[in-house]
Amino acid sequence: MAEQPLIVVIDDSEIILERIKTRLEAEQYRVVTTAQIVGAARLLRGANLVILDWHMPGMTGGDVLASLRAACEKSQKRPLFYLYTSDPTVAAAAKNTGFDGSFINKGDDDSLAQQVGAAIRIAKLKARGSGTRPPRSGRP
Repeated sequence: MAEQPLIVVIDDSEIILERIKTRLEAEQYRVVTTAQIVGAARLLRGANLVILDWHMPGMTGGDVLASLRAACEKSQKRPLFYLYTSDPTVAAAAKNTGFDGSFINKGDDDSLAQQVGAAIRIAKLKARGSGTRPPRSGRP
């Protein structure tokens, strides 16, 4: 059985972090959470997906994203970076700040689980299409 994707969640609310971790672990994802921006880059190793809050103390999610992207610039495997918000204006702006996408309806844990599942499936399909992973043997 393949190892489940690793998801890193960065948010300044411990309550949100616990809710997300509980819900995504119920979907069999491996989840690491942190409310600390400083040192968060160390969590990226092996991550498939990073979920970021926009409103962080002293900086925006865009600032955090730039820092994390720089930290994993030389890595062979880079995670996807998704914004998590309930603000449609911020979600629309995410495309212009370098996020790979955004998850909407912040606070709706079931919706997040569905959106994460879709993002992971799309990433797997893109990886297969680009030839970065060998096709499974014995299957067309």
